[in-house]
Amino acid sequence: MVYLILAACIPVLTTPDGEKVDNGYTPPENAWPAADSLPAIEGEGYEDGELVERQFLPDQNGEEVDLWQFYGYVWVLDVSTIWCQPCQDLARELQETADDYGDQGFVYLTVLAEDLEGSVPDTDDLQYWAESWAIEDQPIVSDTVGFTATLTGGQYPLVLVIGRDLRVAGRVTVPDDALVREAIEAAL
Repeated sequence: MVYLILAACIPVLTTPDGEKVDNGYTPPENAWPAADSLPAIEGEGYEDGELVERQFLPDQNGEEVDLWQFYGYVWVLDVSTIWCQPCQDLARELQETADDYGDQGFVYLTVLAEDLEGSVPDTDDLQYWAESWAIEDQPIVSDTVGFTATLTGGQYPLVLVIGRDLRVAGRVTVPDDALVREAIEAAL
């Protein structure tokens, strides 16, 4: 009699001391790239080298986006408003930038802080932004929790490049696609 024993390797995250990590992370059910699991991390802030705070925000499809779902990717956190001309100028280049770096594990996330009246953007506003600037496959979310106000100090746009480890790797305060690309390339 021959017995066949099949075994599978199930990845388990551990700390450097070998302790099993169970931080309760479940990948969100949305259309965007997402990590399968996360190491034990805690959000700290939005300054260079800090871990991004965890936020849950609605996207242009009406789904919830978890900022931590982009763990393992290099991504842009572009804080813009619908009424801001420099924000619109960056948005014109967004899809091309995303296409140029997409095969390297890159995501371009736009967080819209205000609509034309200065209110929190709704799903229609997010869809309008995507259609207006031909953004085909990148997430656009609404700042329904108000976290971007302290980040920007009312100056738009603000672009943060986030590294694969969810740490802020670069900051671009001048709305220039070449500077954004330079920061992305440094993080890749």
